[in-house]
Amino acid sequence: MCAPQCQRNGVSFDSSRSLLSYSNIIHEAAMSVLDTLLNRNSHARLIEPGPDAEAVAKILHAALRAPDHGRLRPWRYVVIQGGRRRALGDCFVDSLKLRGVSDSAKLDKAANAPMRAPLIIAGLLHAVEHDTISRDEQAHAVAASLAAAQIAAESLGFGCIWRTGGYATDPLVVETLGGAAGDQVVGFLYLGTREGPSKLLPEESLDAFVSHF
Repeated sequence: MCAPQCQRNGVSFDSSRSLLSYSNIIHEAAMSVLDTLLNRNSHARLIEPGPDAEAVAKILHAALRAPDHGRLRPWRYVVIQGGRRRALGDCFVDSLKLRGVSDSAKLDKAANAPMRAPLIIAGLLHAVEHDTISRDEQAHAVAASLAAAQIAAESLGFGCIWRTGGYATDPLVVETLGGAAGDQVVGFLYLGTREGPSKLLPEESLDAFVSHF
C-alpha cells in the first residue's frame, strides 16, 4: 500500500517521513535561497547557452510573485532571442539617429548591444489608472519583479546583468517591443552563461546604510 501523501503548492509530502526529515529539507532549501541572494553579482560577459523555454518560464513565474500593491499587475515582459536581437539592435540604431546621433562607432555599438547575451527579457511598466496607487509605485513593482527574475536566473545557474539607458523611455523602442503609449522599459535583463570569473564584490558594513528608528 502506498504511503499517504499530501500536496501543497505542487509539492508532494510523504506522511511516512519524519517531521525532522522535512525540516532538514526545508532548511536546506532556505539556505540555498539565502546563498543566492547573498552572492548575487551582475555579470556582463554572457555567452551561449542561454536559458531554454522551461528555464525562462520559471524565471518569469518568479517575476510574477513580486510585491504588487492592489494586484494591478503593471508589468509586461518581452523575451528577445535569436535573430530578434538583431532587430532590437536596429531599433536602437534608429533611436539614436532620431536623437541626432551620427557617429558610426556609437551606431555600431548600439546595433551590437543586444548581441551581448543569448537572451534578453525586457520588463515594461504598463501603468494602470488608480486613485491611490501611483505610477511611481507601480514602477517599483516592476523593478521588484525584475529583481525576482534576476535572482531566479542566478538560482538556475545563469549569469545576468540589468541594463537600462536612454532606450528605456524612447517611444520608438517601447512601440517596437509591443508596448502601449505611456509604457516604458524599467529594465533589460541580459541572460546567459557566464564567461570568465565574476568580479569580486567587497563585504559591506551595514553601519553605512542602516539606522534604527
